[in-house]
Amino acid sequence: MNSFNHKPEDFQRRLTMYLDGALSREESRNFLGEIKNSPEQFSKLQKEQGFRDFLRTKVNRRSVSPALINSIKSKIKTNA
Repeated sequence: MNSFNHKPEDFQRRLTMYLDGALSREESRNFLGEIKNSPEQFSKLQKEQGFRDFLRTKVNRRSVSPALINSIKSKIKTNA
């Protein structure tokens, strides 16, 4: 049985770390090896990857003007 089957929050944490690139190569291999026999967990991985791909390719981020950035920095400095 997988070491994280009893703790869904552990699976979610490792899933997030895997997709964020925060796991070492060995940890990533171990994670993928552990979930490959779990259709439910593998499906969650695929859904999260798909969602992240969608955000990366379809969601437009507005650019911020340098004037706004300087204004925010100035306010932070005066309030600090």
